[in-house]
Amino acid sequence: MKIYPIDNIAELINKPAINLSDYFADTFLKQAQIFVYEKKEYIIRVDKPIEHLFLLIEGRAKIYKIHENGGRSLIQFLGKGDFIGELSLLEVEDQVKDVQAIDHCVCIALPYHKMKKALLNDNHFLKIIAKYLGKKVLLRVEHFSNNQNYELKHRLATYMLQTEVQGMYAEKQTETAEFLGVSYRHLMHTLNEFQKAGLIVKQGKAYQVNREKLNELAIGALNKNT
Repeated sequence: MKIYPIDNIAELINKPAINLSDYFADTFLKQAQIFVYEKKEYIIRVDKPIEHLFLLIEGRAKIYKIHENGGRSLIQFLGKGDFIGELSLLEVEDQVKDVQAIDHCVCIALPYHKMKKALLNDNHFLKIIAKYLGKKVLLRVEHFSNNQNYELKHRLATYMLQTEVQGMYAEKQTETAEFLGVSYRHLMHTLNEFQKAGLIVKQGKAYQVNREKLNELAIGALNKNT
């Protein structure tokens, strides 16, 4: 993880940034920093206190719930425009979750100890957070609905596109099976079918993906055509 002044934002992102003024007042942004994480680095860890509110402005990340027995479950993906640590800021989450970068991630970071009170008294920010949390709930409901209504091949294609990095898919299959709500055996059978159909090519423990063919199966593509 690397930290930069907020003035360096233009040189650290590869795509047009989101409009930060839509999220924060200028007085907040003046106290912000830029945190940059690389693939598989942890943005937040369950065993460490959260010291910042993050806004992800580039890259993708995953949220994991850590169970009392030491296991962990993937519960959601994050992308550009998502907050990290907002539930702790609002004091509605007792147990912190792990948040891990899927690829190169750039975050706007606002320190809790300096800005928490001001953020919670800013009506514009509170409206943004309220809308964001509503969308977050809908996304999780959609995930469970998709698990019940779409065949595994469609859900797996979507998942592979969400997690591939530079054309390579290398997720743990046990974790994938749990997230998609299927048995490990069913998952491996579907991966074999994907290989036969030319959607993926196995390379060691990873798979090279054919984005175009996976897009034809992905749930998002299906929704656009209905």
